[in-house]
Amino acid sequence: MPWLAFHNDYGLLVSVAVMQVDSGACGSFGGWATHGWWNLKPGETKTAIWTKYDAAYYYAKASNGAWWGDSNGPRVYVNPFAEFHSCVLIGTSTWDVVNMKRVGVGSNLHNTHTVNLTP
Repeated sequence: MPWLAFHNDYGLLVSVAVMQVDSGACGSFGGWATHGWWNLKPGETKTAIWTKYDAAYYYAKASNGAWWGDSNGPRVYVNPFAEFHSCVLIGTSTWDVVNMKRVGVGSNLHNTHTVNLTP
């Protein structure tokens, strides 16, 4: 049951969205919840979520168009204009569709797994 954090090693502001299992809130919509955005200044670290599972997914983008994800990963809706809390299959035609990247966070309750967003 670890925490998932992100560290911005990129030279620009980076925004991060995540996806995690949440069958309580999103059971009728694929069982996965999506959340965004955590804005990280260069050199900044922020803890995004706690999960009771050993994996989660993320997508990050910088103002110059650079992005972190997986072109073969799950496709999800993200609100490009504002903070959002949704489910994997919910979005609108004004939202972007992005590919998330899987990250193993381990199973230690007191662990914080940090993803370093590097160029």
